[in-house]
Amino acid sequence: MISDTVQTAIRLFETCRDAPSLIGAFCAETEQFGAIGFVAADFSYADRSDLLLYTSMPEVFSPLDHDSPWWSDDPVVARLAAGESLPFDVEDAWADPLPSAAPRWAALTEMRLNRGWVFPTSKPGYIGGVHIIADPDNHQMLASNRSLVHVLATYFHSYLTGMDPDPDKRGIVRNTLYHRPNADRRQKLSPREVECLRWAAFGKTAGEIAEIEGISVHTVRQYFKAGTAKLNARNQTQAVARALKYGLFQI
Repeated sequence: MISDTVQTAIRLFETCRDAPSLIGAFCAETEQFGAIGFVAADFSYADRSDLLLYTSMPEVFSPLDHDSPWWSDDPVVARLAAGESLPFDVEDAWADPLPSAAPRWAALTEMRLNRGWVFPTSKPGYIGGVHIIADPDNHQMLASNRSLVHVLATYFHSYLTGMDPDPDKRGIVRNTLYHRPNADRRQKLSPREVECLRWAAFGKTAGEIAEIEGISVHTVRQYFKAGTAKLNARNQTQAVARALKYGLFQI
């Protein structure tokens, strides 16, 4: 059941060509688990002001971003930076906020946006997390499904950060992460690596690609392995999806 849910969501995410559609797809997937929205971020370990901040509620979180440098005193960010890898209750994280952060929590509480869970998505070089806001009248549903939602959040965050979206008024509040590994790696794919991924997008097997390109099956598989690594993808299927999104080829 969990696998089917995740696979369905991944297929949906892969059809999205821009950040607003991906945000909408993620909200549709998590709504069934009692979510009413989310705010998420990816920070550089070297400088927490260097970040991607995005949300399904820009009307709420854009003003908060402008009011104060919240990433320096946010207890959720502190827990993620400390290496938290398991989902945690946002109310627990905010149990004893710094004085500078307390008004922000009071504002969220007044709007009834204080219930929810944080799903860590950190990876080497970055502090990441997706804070999913629970329906205040049915917040236990999200808690009961947190393992599944964590998987969905991880995939979603990976797809969105791979897009490296520009700031706009439809969900991308801020993005100053101009030096993502993905951006560097996607420029380094060799013509053969791109071509092998393109044939895979058409459903060709390694053996069929080897015959078309006049190379060995082993070499094809090496191209797949190298291209997948350079695109920072988990597997060949995700590498093909990312290559399409980055415009490396068309089908």
